[in-house]
Amino acid sequence: MALGKRHGGTMVPLAIAMLASVCIATVGCTGSGGTPSTPPARSGVTADSGGAASTMGNPGPAPPRTLAAVTTAGAVVLLDPVSGRAIRTLRGSGAVGDSLAVSPDGRSVFYEVGVGCQHQVWRIGTDGGDPTIIASAGSKPAISPNGTSLVYATQYFDCSPGDNPTAGYQVVVVNLTTHAERRFPMPPGRAASGLPAPVTHLSWSPDGTRLAVSVGSAEDNEGWDLVTMSPSTESYYLQDDGSGAVPLTAAEKGSFYYEGVYMPNGHLFVVRQCCGGYPPVTTSVLLQEVDPATGAPLHQIATGLTSKTHTSLDVDAGGHWLLYLSGTDLEVSSDGAKPTTLASGYRAAAW
Repeated sequence: MALGKRHGGTMVPLAIAMLASVCIATVGCTGSGGTPSTPPARSGVTADSGGAASTMGNPGPAPPRTLAAVTTAGAVVLLDPVSGRAIRTLRGSGAVGDSLAVSPDGRSVFYEVGVGCQHQVWRIGTDGGDPTIIASAGSKPAISPNGTSLVYATQYFDCSPGDNPTAGYQVVVVNLTTHAERRFPMPPGRAASGLPAPVTHLSWSPDGTRLAVSVGSAEDNEGWDLVTMSPSTESYYLQDDGSGAVPLTAAEKGSFYYEGVYMPNGHLFVVRQCCGGYPPVTTSVLLQEVDPATGAPLHQIATGLTSKTHTSLDVDAGGHWLLYLSGTDLEVSSDGAKPTTLASGYRAAAW
């Protein structure tokens, strides 16, 4: 069966830039979370090839003050955003998934814990202290731009969903002050099919009125989608008629969006990839900035390695800095320069 069958739109490229300093050795995390590997020196070359000229040596915007990550061993750590060194371990083990969220004030980190059939969402302060549970069933956390609301997904991990395999698939928005929740299930037609629509990533629009929902494969590598929805007016996190899906241009038909997040300018930073044959084989991976209305590529940030997955996309509040994981390598970029490897040994990261 063909990959990306459910996609129908275009993608827009995104401007990514390379950090201007030379990376120094990563310091290992303390506690039981394991030690990230040392990142390579930043010579202007990264595992993924960039789409813009390097600005190394030229002064640029200062990187965000807070950079959090989850090691492959499950530790939640803070990294120096310039050197890539691990500077504090917030939780020694137990974190999973490729999604992480840092509050706008940089004081809290929201992360996923691999406990229970549907995992859990926790919060911990960047100054340490005891973590608190936000959702006893949840994954893929994302914090709103004003810091008042958290969105997460409920779905099943390595367990049986019972007689109704689609009932537990929801997107949930919770007010962090009042704890009021709004739940958005799968649409009736999709739910009746018995096939899940797993959520792989969530992101808020810059004005906090819309969500970008990345949907993974339902069966046989089909069903990949990237949709935008309004929590204030819509009842489901995707629609039976495909409305809300970010389109692909005619030139990009057959490819699909693996993941996408909003940028402060309202565009989307996406991973678009394509495949061939059956079983499907990835033949191209492009990291781009795209127009969410037309899918038209606006800027190509990098060409990814087909041997790696590209996940955990994030953009800082100022729109200057982007990051993503290429496999377990943390790639960063600033103001149009090539992405560069900041550190290695991670499964999730966020500004």
